[in-house]
Amino acid sequence: MIPCERVDQEDADLRLNGDVWELKDKAIKLLDTCADQVDAQIKRSQSE
Repeated sequence: MIPCERVDQEDADLRLNGDVWELKDKAIKLLDTCADQVDAQIKRSQSE
């Protein structure tokens, strides 16, 4: 799983190249991943 705060070197390159849409897609995927992780943590803490 990808840590929420991780930014790849490729992402920095995308910013330099001005590929905003690609960066936006990556950001949305990252947010989805973070939300899933948080949901899983909440479920685990509730089941304990």
